[in-house]
Amino acid sequence: MVTKRQLGLFIVALSVVGTLGIIAVDALGAGQWGGLGPLQRLGIVGGVLAMVVGLALTRLGDRPA
Repeated sequence: MVTKRQLGLFIVALSVVGTLGIIAVDALGAGQWGGLGPLQRLGIVGGVLAMVVGLALTRLGDRPA
């Protein structure tokens, strides 16, 4: 059985990896243009929102998800 804390930690880990991946791709210079594009910005905002949701779930404790 998965608890809310475990689910929250999983969501936080995925969102951190995804957000850092988006930033790393831009830093490595992949693509034709420099700078963050609109879809990259949306991805970063989505990653941050997922982190907030994950952190909220971790505070709910060991109840089943």
